[in-house]
Amino acid sequence: MKTPEQYYAIARDMFFSAHPSFSTALDEISETDAKQAGMTLQQCRDMQAERIYAAFLRQKKLDGMIFSIQLAEPDKQVAAVAIENYLKSHAAALGMTWEEFCIKNEL
Repeated sequence: MKTPEQYYAIARDMFFSAHPSFSTALDEISETDAKQAGMTLQQCRDMQAERIYAAFLRQKKLDGMIFSIQLAEPDKQVAAVAIENYLKSHAAALGMTWEEFCIKNEL
């Protein structure tokens, strides 16, 4: 099973494959644009790709990690386990037990 971050990266790549106009826009970022931002060209393109994907997720009101796991994992059972593991780590980060987290979020 992949990490949530790996699923996120795969889903972001899938998003850009499905929306070639965004990929074209990223390709138009120049070396000069990157230098003005104090970055390498690749860093600048990566940052803008992240912003575009994050904006899409916000617009659709999606949890980025859950959506990414669902999109990037073809095996639904593996996806369910990955989502549960992600949510359990989220609960732990909030200092909540899994049961408390489930009750609070009506899971």
